[in-house]
Amino acid sequence: MTSGDGSASDLSRRAAQIEISPTVAMAQKAAALRGMGRGPIDLTVGEPDLDTPRHIIDAAVDALNSGRTRYTASAGLSELRAAVALRYRQDSKVTFSADEVAITNGGKHALFLVCQALLDRGDEVIIPSPHWPSFSEAVRLAGARPILVHTHEQDGFQVTARMISKATSPRTKAVIVNSPANPTGAVVDAEDLLVIGDMAQRRRFTLLFDDAYARLLYRRVDPSVLQALRDSVSDRFVILGTASKTYCMTGWRLGWVLAPKVLVDACAALASHSTQCPTSFVQVAAIQALTGPQRAVQEMAAEYRQRRDFVLSALAAIPRVTCVEPGGGFYVFPNVARHLSPAMPSTSAMGLRLMEEAGLAVVPGEAFAAPGYIRISLARPMPELTEGMRRLTAFLERQENA
Repeated sequence: MTSGDGSASDLSRRAAQIEISPTVAMAQKAAALRGMGRGPIDLTVGEPDLDTPRHIIDAAVDALNSGRTRYTASAGLSELRAAVALRYRQDSKVTFSADEVAITNGGKHALFLVCQALLDRGDEVIIPSPHWPSFSEAVRLAGARPILVHTHEQDGFQVTARMISKATSPRTKAVIVNSPANPTGAVVDAEDLLVIGDMAQRRRFTLLFDDAYARLLYRRVDPSVLQALRDSVSDRFVILGTASKTYCMTGWRLGWVLAPKVLVDACAALASHSTQCPTSFVQVAAIQALTGPQRAVQEMAAEYRQRRDFVLSALAAIPRVTCVEPGGGFYVFPNVARHLSPAMPSTSAMGLRLMEEAGLAVVPGEAFAAPGYIRISLARPMPELTEGMRRLTAFLERQENA
Protein backbone atom coordinates (compact mmCIF):
# COMPACT_ATOMS: atom_id res chain seq x y z
CA MET A 1 0.00 0.00 0.00
CA THR A 2 1.12 3.55 -0.65
CA SER A 3 2.49 5.36 2.36
CA GLY A 4 0.20 8.10 3.59
CA ASP A 5 -3.03 6.55 2.30
CA GLY A 6 -4.31 6.10 5.83
CA SER A 7 -4.04 2.32 5.65
CA ALA A 8 -3.10 -0.02 8.46
CA SER A 9 0.41 -0.24 7.01
CA ASP A 10 1.03 3.30 8.26
CA LEU A 11 0.41 2.34 11.86
CA SER A 12 3.09 1.43 14.36
CA ARG A 13 3.21 -2.22 15.41
CA ARG A 14 2.08 -1.05 18.83
CA ALA A 15 -1.08 0.59 17.48
CA ALA A 16 -1.81 -2.17 14.97
CA GLN A 17 -1.76 -4.85 17.64
CA ILE A 18 -3.92 -3.15 20.24
CA GLU A 19 -7.68 -3.63 20.29
CA ILE A 20 -10.40 -1.50 21.80
CA SER A 21 -11.44 -2.66 25.26
CA PRO A 22 -13.94 -5.55 24.82
CA THR A 23 -16.16 -4.07 27.51
CA VAL A 24 -16.22 -0.75 25.66
CA ALA A 25 -16.88 -2.57 22.37
CA MET A 26 -19.99 -4.32 23.75
CA ALA A 27 -21.26 -1.06 25.24
CA GLN A 28 -20.78 0.61 21.85
CA LYS A 29 -22.78 -2.13 20.11
CA ALA A 30 -25.57 -1.66 22.61
CA ALA A 31 -25.49 2.11 22.03
CA ALA A 32 -25.63 1.58 18.25
CA LEU A 33 -28.77 -0.53 18.65
CA ARG A 34 -30.31 2.16 20.83
CA GLY A 35 -29.59 4.64 18.04
CA MET A 36 -31.59 2.39 15.70
CA GLY A 37 -34.54 2.30 18.09
CA ARG A 38 -33.71 -1.25 19.24
CA GLY A 39 -32.16 -0.36 22.57
CA PRO A 40 -31.29 -3.45 24.65
CA ILE A 41 -31.15 -3.72 28.40
CA ASP A 42 -27.48 -2.84 28.82
CA LEU A 43 -25.77 -4.75 31.63
CA THR A 44 -22.26 -4.20 30.25
CA VAL A 45 -21.57 -0.85 31.85
CA GLY A 46 -18.67 -0.52 34.29
CA GLU A 47 -19.83 2.75 35.80
CA PRO A 48 -22.31 3.66 38.52
CA ASP A 49 -25.80 4.56 37.34
CA LEU A 50 -26.17 6.94 40.28
CA ASP A 51 -25.48 10.65 39.83
CA THR A 52 -22.34 12.38 41.03
CA PRO A 53 -23.18 13.74 44.52
CA ARG A 54 -24.38 17.33 44.42
CA HIS A 55 -21.66 18.74 46.69
CA ILE A 56 -19.01 17.51 44.24
CA ILE A 57 -20.77 19.10 41.27
CA ASP A 58 -21.17 22.36 43.20
CA ALA A 59 -17.44 22.38 43.96
CA ALA A 60 -16.64 22.08 40.25
CA VAL A 61 -19.06 24.88 39.35
CA ASP A 62 -17.59 27.12 42.04
CA ALA A 63 -14.09 26.36 40.73
CA LEU A 64 -15.14 27.34 37.20
CA ASN A 65 -16.79 30.51 38.39
CA SER A 66 -13.70 31.49 40.38
CA GLY A 67 -11.36 30.97 37.42
CA ARG A 68 -9.76 27.64 38.42
CA THR A 69 -9.28 26.78 34.75
CA ARG A 70 -5.52 26.92 34.23
CA TYR A 71 -2.78 24.31 34.15
CA THR A 72 -1.76 22.69 37.39
CA ALA A 73 1.44 20.85 38.23
CA SER A 74 1.67 17.60 36.30
CA ALA A 75 1.44 15.62 39.55
CA GLY A 76 -1.73 17.50 40.46
CA LEU A 77 -2.79 20.14 42.93
CA SER A 78 -0.90 19.90 46.20
CA GLU A 79 -4.20 20.15 48.12
CA LEU A 80 -5.61 17.19 46.20
CA ARG A 81 -2.49 15.08 46.67
CA ALA A 82 -2.79 15.73 50.40
CA ALA A 83 -6.52 14.90 50.31
CA VAL A 84 -5.85 11.53 48.65
CA ALA A 85 -3.20 10.71 51.26
CA LEU A 86 -5.59 11.71 54.07
CA ARG A 87 -8.45 9.60 52.67
CA TYR A 88 -6.20 6.52 52.61
CA ARG A 89 -5.03 7.17 56.17
CA GLN A 90 -8.63 7.39 57.33
CA ASP A 91 -10.12 4.50 55.33
CA SER A 92 -7.25 2.08 54.81
CA LYS A 93 -4.95 3.03 57.71
CA VAL A 94 -2.03 3.31 55.28
CA THR A 95 0.31 6.29 55.32
CA PHE A 96 1.67 8.06 52.25
CA SER A 97 2.89 11.64 52.18
CA ALA A 98 1.42 14.13 49.69
CA ASP A 99 4.58 14.02 47.57
CA GLU A 100 4.09 10.26 47.25
CA VAL A 101 0.82 10.88 45.36
CA ALA A 102 0.39 11.64 41.67
CA ILE A 103 -3.00 12.69 40.31
CA THR A 104 -3.95 11.19 36.95
CA ASN A 105 -6.64 11.36 34.29
CA GLY A 106 -8.55 8.40 35.69
CA GLY A 107 -7.57 4.96 36.89
CA LYS A 108 -6.58 3.73 33.43
CA HIS A 109 -4.14 6.60 33.11
CA ALA A 110 -2.66 5.73 36.51
CA LEU A 111 -2.08 2.16 35.31
CA PHE A 112 -0.63 3.34 31.99
CA LEU A 113 1.80 5.79 33.59
CA VAL A 114 3.07 3.30 36.16
CA CYS A 115 3.62 0.64 33.50
CA GLN A 116 5.48 3.12 31.31
CA ALA A 117 7.61 4.24 34.25
CA LEU A 118 8.43 0.74 35.55
CA LEU A 119 8.61 -1.67 32.63
CA ASP A 120 11.11 -2.39 29.89
CA ARG A 121 11.11 -4.83 27.00
CA GLY A 122 11.70 -8.35 28.29
CA ASP A 123 10.10 -7.69 31.69
CA GLU A 124 7.22 -9.90 32.83
CA VAL A 125 4.16 -8.87 34.83
CA ILE A 126 2.01 -11.46 36.60
CA ILE A 127 -1.73 -10.83 36.33
CA PRO A 128 -4.31 -13.05 38.07
CA SER A 129 -7.12 -13.91 35.68
CA PRO A 130 -10.03 -13.54 34.89
CA HIS A 131 -8.79 -9.99 34.63
CA TRP A 132 -9.69 -6.51 33.44
CA PRO A 133 -8.29 -6.41 29.88
CA SER A 134 -6.61 -3.02 30.36
CA PHE A 135 -4.14 -4.66 32.75
CA SER A 136 -2.61 -6.84 30.06
CA GLU A 137 -2.83 -4.15 27.37
CA ALA A 138 -1.04 -1.55 29.53
CA VAL A 139 1.75 -4.07 30.13
CA ARG A 140 2.07 -4.82 26.40
CA LEU A 141 2.09 -1.13 25.52
CA ALA A 142 5.10 -0.74 27.81
CA GLY A 143 6.91 -3.47 25.86
CA ALA A 144 6.62 -6.05 28.63
CA ARG A 145 4.91 -9.44 28.68
CA PRO A 146 1.78 -10.20 30.72
CA ILE A 147 1.86 -13.60 32.46
CA LEU A 148 -1.68 -14.73 33.29
CA VAL A 149 -2.23 -17.00 36.29
CA HIS A 150 -5.70 -18.47 36.31
CA THR A 151 -7.92 -18.48 39.37
CA HIS A 152 -10.80 -20.95 39.54
CA GLU A 153 -14.50 -20.81 40.23
CA GLN A 154 -14.37 -23.72 42.70
CA ASP A 155 -11.95 -21.64 44.81
CA GLY A 156 -14.07 -18.50 44.60
CA PHE A 157 -11.60 -17.04 42.06
CA GLN A 158 -9.24 -16.40 44.97
CA VAL A 159 -5.74 -15.13 44.26
CA THR A 160 -3.24 -17.01 46.41
CA ALA A 161 0.41 -16.44 47.20
CA ARG A 162 1.13 -19.98 46.00
CA MET A 163 -0.13 -19.32 42.46
CA ILE A 164 1.84 -16.07 42.27
CA SER A 165 5.01 -17.79 43.54
CA LYS A 166 4.78 -20.54 40.92
CA ALA A 167 4.53 -17.94 38.12
CA THR A 168 7.47 -15.75 39.10
CA SER A 169 10.78 -15.86 37.25
CA PRO A 170 13.97 -13.78 37.17
CA ARG A 171 12.16 -11.59 34.62
CA THR A 172 9.22 -10.80 36.91
CA LYS A 173 9.14 -7.01 37.32
CA ALA A 174 5.67 -6.59 38.81
CA VAL A 175 2.53 -8.35 40.03
CA ILE A 176 -0.89 -6.73 39.63
CA VAL A 177 -3.49 -7.46 42.29
CA ASN A 178 -7.03 -6.11 41.84
CA SER A 179 -9.18 -6.42 44.96
CA PRO A 180 -12.16 -6.51 44.79
CA ALA A 181 -11.55 -7.87 41.31
CA ASN A 182 -13.15 -6.96 38.02
CA PRO A 183 -14.93 -9.12 36.78
CA THR A 184 -15.25 -11.69 39.59
CA GLY A 185 -15.66 -9.53 42.69
CA ALA A 186 -13.13 -11.72 44.53
CA VAL A 187 -11.34 -10.14 47.50
CA VAL A 188 -7.76 -11.20 48.25
CA ASP A 189 -7.29 -12.62 51.74
CA ALA A 190 -5.04 -10.49 53.95
CA GLU A 191 -2.73 -13.42 54.70
CA ASP A 192 -2.10 -14.11 51.02
CA LEU A 193 -1.60 -10.43 50.33
CA LEU A 194 1.06 -10.17 53.02
CA VAL A 195 2.87 -13.26 51.73
CA ILE A 196 2.84 -11.79 48.20
CA GLY A 197 4.29 -8.61 49.68
CA ASP A 198 7.06 -10.52 51.40
CA MET A 199 7.74 -12.27 48.11
CA ALA A 200 7.94 -8.90 46.33
CA GLN A 201 10.64 -7.73 48.70
CA ARG A 202 12.68 -10.94 48.50
CA ARG A 203 12.35 -11.45 44.73
CA ARG A 204 12.57 -7.75 43.94
CA PHE A 205 9.38 -7.12 42.02
CA THR A 206 6.82 -4.32 42.49
CA LEU A 207 3.34 -5.06 43.81
CA LEU A 208 0.72 -2.97 42.01
CA PHE A 209 -2.47 -2.94 44.07
CA ASP A 210 -5.52 -1.72 42.13
CA ASP A 211 -8.28 -0.78 44.59
CA ALA A 212 -10.82 0.79 42.22
CA TYR A 213 -13.67 -1.04 44.00
CA ALA A 214 -12.27 -0.98 47.54
CA ARG A 215 -15.09 1.18 48.92
CA LEU A 216 -17.70 -1.25 47.53
CA LEU A 217 -17.10 -4.22 49.85
CA TYR A 218 -19.79 -6.65 51.04
CA ARG A 219 -17.81 -8.09 53.93
CA ARG A 220 -15.44 -6.61 56.48
CA VAL A 221 -11.77 -6.47 55.55
CA ASP A 222 -9.03 -5.66 58.06
CA PRO A 223 -8.15 -2.03 57.24
CA SER A 224 -4.66 -2.38 58.68
CA VAL A 225 -3.44 -4.85 56.05
CA LEU A 226 -2.29 -2.17 53.58
CA GLN A 227 -0.05 -0.48 56.14
CA ALA A 228 1.38 -3.86 57.16
CA LEU A 229 1.97 -4.50 53.47
CA ARG A 230 3.67 -1.16 53.01
CA ASP A 231 5.85 -1.75 56.05
CA SER A 232 7.07 -5.06 54.64
CA VAL A 233 7.29 -4.12 50.94
CA SER A 234 8.53 -0.55 51.38
CA ASP A 235 9.42 0.99 48.04
CA ARG A 236 8.01 -1.97 46.08
CA PHE A 237 4.37 -1.22 46.91
CA VAL A 238 2.14 0.93 44.65
CA ILE A 239 -1.58 1.69 44.92
CA LEU A 240 -3.60 2.57 41.82
CA GLY A 241 -6.88 4.32 42.59
CA THR A 242 -9.73 6.28 41.07
CA ALA A 243 -12.63 8.53 41.98
CA SER A 244 -14.73 6.95 39.21
CA LYS A 245 -16.51 4.14 41.07
CA THR A 246 -16.47 5.47 44.63
CA TYR A 247 -17.83 8.93 43.85
CA CYS A 248 -19.74 8.27 40.60
CA MET A 249 -17.20 10.40 38.71
CA THR A 250 -16.46 8.20 35.67
CA GLY A 251 -16.69 10.95 33.06
CA TRP A 252 -14.70 13.37 35.20
CA ARG A 253 -11.52 11.29 34.65
CA LEU A 254 -9.71 11.54 37.95
CA GLY A 255 -7.42 8.91 39.45
CA TRP A 256 -4.18 8.62 41.40
CA VAL A 257 -0.99 6.74 42.09
CA LEU A 258 0.38 6.26 45.60
CA ALA A 259 4.00 5.18 45.36
CA PRO A 260 7.59 5.99 46.31
CA LYS A 261 8.45 9.56 45.34
CA VAL A 262 10.85 8.49 42.60
CA LEU A 263 8.02 6.64 40.80
CA VAL A 264 5.54 9.48 41.41
CA ASP A 265 8.03 11.95 39.90
CA ALA A 266 8.51 9.67 36.89
CA CYS A 267 4.73 9.46 36.37
CA ALA A 268 4.50 13.25 36.56
CA ALA A 269 7.31 13.63 34.03
CA LEU A 270 5.54 11.26 31.63
CA ALA A 271 2.29 13.16 32.07
CA SER A 272 4.05 16.46 31.42
CA HIS A 273 4.78 15.26 27.88
CA SER A 274 1.34 13.81 27.21
CA THR A 275 -1.70 15.08 29.13
CA GLN A 276 0.15 17.83 31.07
CA CYS A 277 -2.23 17.55 34.03
CA PRO A 278 -5.72 16.43 35.02
CA THR A 279 -8.44 19.04 34.46
CA SER A 280 -8.00 21.76 37.04
CA PHE A 281 -11.61 22.27 38.13
CA VAL A 282 -12.13 18.49 38.31
CA GLN A 283 -9.22 18.34 40.74
CA VAL A 284 -10.93 20.95 42.90
CA ALA A 285 -14.15 18.91 42.85
CA ALA A 286 -12.18 15.78 43.79
CA ILE A 287 -10.88 17.53 46.90
CA GLN A 288 -14.49 17.97 47.98
CA ALA A 289 -15.26 14.33 47.09
CA LEU A 290 -12.44 13.05 49.26
CA THR A 291 -12.75 15.41 52.21
CA GLY A 292 -16.50 16.05 52.20
CA PRO A 293 -19.41 13.86 53.36
CA GLN A 294 -18.91 10.14 52.66
CA ARG A 295 -22.50 9.05 53.32
CA ALA A 296 -23.26 8.70 49.60
CA VAL A 297 -20.49 6.11 49.29
CA GLN A 298 -22.01 4.01 52.08
CA GLU A 299 -25.48 4.30 50.58
CA MET A 300 -24.20 3.23 47.17
CA ALA A 301 -22.51 0.15 48.61
CA ALA A 302 -25.75 -0.80 50.37
CA GLU A 303 -27.70 -0.36 47.13
CA TYR A 304 -25.30 -2.57 45.18
CA ARG A 305 -25.50 -5.23 47.88
CA GLN A 306 -29.29 -5.40 47.40
CA ARG A 307 -28.89 -5.63 43.63
CA ARG A 308 -26.20 -8.29 43.99
CA ASP A 309 -28.43 -10.42 46.17
CA PHE A 310 -31.32 -10.14 43.72
CA VAL A 311 -29.21 -11.08 40.68
CA LEU A 312 -27.57 -14.00 42.50
CA SER A 313 -31.01 -15.30 43.44
CA ALA A 314 -32.24 -14.97 39.83
CA LEU A 315 -29.16 -16.77 38.49
CA ALA A 316 -29.53 -19.57 41.05
CA ALA A 317 -32.99 -20.28 39.63
CA ILE A 318 -31.62 -20.89 36.11
CA PRO A 319 -30.77 -24.57 35.55
CA ARG A 320 -27.10 -25.33 34.78
CA VAL A 321 -25.87 -21.84 35.69
CA THR A 322 -23.52 -21.34 38.64
CA CYS A 323 -22.16 -18.13 40.12
CA VAL A 324 -19.62 -17.27 42.81
CA GLU A 325 -20.88 -14.69 45.29
CA PRO A 326 -18.75 -11.56 44.77
CA GLY A 327 -17.18 -10.04 47.86
CA GLY A 328 -17.15 -6.53 46.41
CA GLY A 329 -17.52 -4.38 43.32
CA PHE A 330 -20.62 -4.23 41.15
CA TYR A 331 -20.38 -7.24 38.87
CA VAL A 332 -21.45 -10.87 38.98
CA PHE A 333 -19.67 -13.43 36.82
CA PRO A 334 -21.89 -16.47 36.19
CA ASN A 335 -20.73 -19.68 34.53
CA VAL A 336 -22.98 -20.40 31.52
CA ALA A 337 -20.68 -22.92 29.84
CA ARG A 338 -23.22 -25.73 30.06
CA HIS A 339 -25.55 -23.72 27.83
CA LEU A 340 -23.03 -23.51 24.99
CA SER A 341 -23.52 -25.71 21.93
CA PRO A 342 -22.22 -26.25 18.38
CA ALA A 343 -24.64 -23.54 17.28
CA MET A 344 -23.46 -21.21 20.07
CA PRO A 345 -19.90 -22.35 20.84
CA SER A 346 -18.65 -19.43 22.93
CA THR A 347 -19.89 -16.72 25.23
CA SER A 348 -18.91 -14.24 22.51
CA ALA A 349 -21.45 -15.95 20.25
CA MET A 350 -23.92 -16.05 23.12
CA GLY A 351 -23.42 -12.34 23.78
CA LEU A 352 -24.23 -11.43 20.18
CA ARG A 353 -27.32 -13.61 20.13
CA LEU A 354 -28.48 -12.28 23.49
CA MET A 355 -28.23 -8.76 22.13
CA GLU A 356 -29.93 -9.50 18.80
CA GLU A 357 -32.58 -11.99 19.93
CA ALA A 358 -33.29 -11.05 23.53
CA GLY A 359 -32.37 -7.37 23.64
CA LEU A 360 -29.86 -7.94 26.45
CA ALA A 361 -26.23 -6.78 26.47
CA VAL A 362 -23.63 -8.49 28.67
CA VAL A 363 -19.85 -8.86 28.35
CA PRO A 364 -18.58 -12.28 27.18
CA GLY A 365 -16.04 -14.04 29.37
CA GLU A 366 -13.53 -14.16 26.54
CA ALA A 367 -12.97 -10.44 27.19
CA PHE A 368 -11.49 -11.41 30.56
CA ALA A 369 -9.63 -14.55 29.39
CA ALA A 370 -12.44 -16.63 30.91
CA PRO A 371 -14.46 -18.46 28.22
CA GLY A 372 -17.71 -19.93 29.46
CA TYR A 373 -18.61 -16.96 31.66
CA ILE A 374 -20.46 -13.68 31.19
CA ARG A 375 -20.11 -10.47 33.19
CA ILE A 376 -23.30 -8.80 34.37
CA SER A 377 -23.08 -5.28 35.76
CA LEU A 378 -25.14 -4.38 38.80
CA ALA A 379 -24.77 -0.69 37.97
CA ARG A 380 -28.26 -0.40 36.51
CA PRO A 381 -31.59 0.44 38.16
CA MET A 382 -33.47 -2.47 39.71
CA PRO A 383 -36.24 -2.49 37.05
CA GLU A 384 -33.59 -3.00 34.35
CA LEU A 385 -31.90 -5.74 36.33
CA THR A 386 -35.25 -7.45 36.85
CA GLU A 387 -36.07 -7.33 33.15
CA GLY A 388 -32.54 -8.30 32.21
CA MET A 389 -32.67 -11.43 34.36
CA ARG A 390 -36.08 -12.31 32.88
CA ARG A 391 -34.67 -12.00 29.36
CA LEU A 392 -31.58 -14.05 30.19
CA THR A 393 -33.69 -16.80 31.77
CA ALA A 394 -36.07 -16.92 28.81
CA PHE A 395 -33.22 -16.95 26.28
CA LEU A 396 -31.43 -19.86 27.95
CA GLU A 397 -34.70 -21.79 28.27
CA ARG A 398 -35.30 -21.35 24.53
CA GLN A 399 -31.84 -22.71 23.75
CA GLU A 400 -32.53 -25.75 25.92
CA ASN A 401 -35.81 -26.44 24.10
CA ALA A 402 -34.52 -25.76 20.59
